[in-house]
Amino acid sequence: MASLSNEAVELLNKHIAFMDTPKGTFLIKQGQRCDHFYIIEKGFARIFSVIDDKEITTLFARENDIITSTYALFTQTGSDENVEVLEDSVLLKINYSTFINLCKDHPDLFNLYRLLMEKHYLALEERTLSLQFDNALERYRKLVSRHPFILQRASLSSIASFLGMSPVTLSRMRAQI
Repeated sequence: MASLSNEAVELLNKHIAFMDTPKGTFLIKQGQRCDHFYIIEKGFARIFSVIDDKEITTLFARENDIITSTYALFTQTGSDENVEVLEDSVLLKINYSTFINLCKDHPDLFNLYRLLMEKHYLALEERTLSLQFDNALERYRKLVSRHPFILQRASLSSIASFLGMSPVTLSRMRAQI
């Protein structure tokens, strides 16, 4: 993670809300406007949408990851996604506009923001490319090799929707490996 000056840490602490968040809490619900982003200090969460009564998981996040409805945050519109905490978690809640203003005067905060957003973007890009170019077995193998923590912390139905397959197909993939 980015190294912050003592001044930046003190300033940031004035604008962060520490949240002890129980499992099952929705940080953002579909249709809700999004003004904050969250950094997971301890815990696990997911971003998902419900389309035609079917849940589609877009992203999982764990310690030191950022989680938010990015499109809704940047456009200040209603979210097409839900953000749900999957384990009892400790989160840092930060108002986006306030943080961007702090970044103007503190380059190390901007560097932190850039690193968090790059990590978030790369995770989304990795998933998108995998869904476009990999078959089901390749997607599962990549998940096993690159993100085994997801297999240990998420439900099988959430994992299946993240991989773009049915739970039955996921069961077959698991049996093959």
